[in-house]
Amino acid sequence: MDAVLSAKGIAKSYGRGDSAQNIINGFDLEVDQGAFVSLVGPSGCGKTTLLMILSGLLSPDSGQIFFKGKAVKQTPHGLAVVFQDYSRSLLPWKTNIENVLFGMRRVVGLDERQKRDEAERILQAVGLSGFEKHHPWQISGGMQQRVAIARGLASQSELLLLDEPLAAVDAQTRADMQDLLRDLARKFKQTCVLVTHDVDEAVYMADRVLVLGPRPTKVVRDITVDLPKDRDQISTRESPSFLAARHEVLSLIRSMRKQPSPQ
Repeated sequence: MDAVLSAKGIAKSYGRGDSAQNIINGFDLEVDQGAFVSLVGPSGCGKTTLLMILSGLLSPDSGQIFFKGKAVKQTPHGLAVVFQDYSRSLLPWKTNIENVLFGMRRVVGLDERQKRDEAERILQAVGLSGFEKHHPWQISGGMQQRVAIARGLASQSELLLLDEPLAAVDAQTRADMQDLLRDLARKFKQTCVLVTHDVDEAVYMADRVLVLGPRPTKVVRDITVDLPKDRDQISTRESPSFLAARHEVLSLIRSMRKQPSPQ
């Protein structure tokens, strides 16, 4: 399979001189078409910074990002991001359905009526039926985050980057949204890269889990998740394969917490 996203030798620091903070150093990654990859690691290891570099929204100090074989200089067409700070990514002067339709502006093969029908269906799927004509500032933070997720899914982008998109929703909604994200990503043949601090979520959602080390971060281990494509919140999480992958990821992260970060 061809790599949709590649990163080679990525490095990033903030500050200068003695106060410089080396965040990422020597990061490499390849993500194949249709894959779902989770990134997990110790708190503060630079996961969000890394995602912003992969998206083209932040330039690395060295190294290169490639999307479908072409070097990324800015966010390319065919790539969408669902930000952790959803409140700043939604357009407050547009209604919720208009925000989702904004994400669909480059979708081909659907007329305006079909796009609106699809936007309504996705909003209903994320639990926002009846709130289509509300503005983001008229709904709760968790509901705003669901609008942002709906917009990302509706974009039908080839690559979807997700920065802890379910952090602000309750446990039951989070489980439902995990299944929805997986199902719609498969339907639209989207390749997904998920940043999350939740190890169970990382394993449940992904085909691969990349465990990142402490700063300056790089991939410590690339774990293939040996689970079927069709997953269930109860049976999958009770399966030996899920428990084994979860144990491996948690053990790695816990061991890194006990090690001092390089200066």
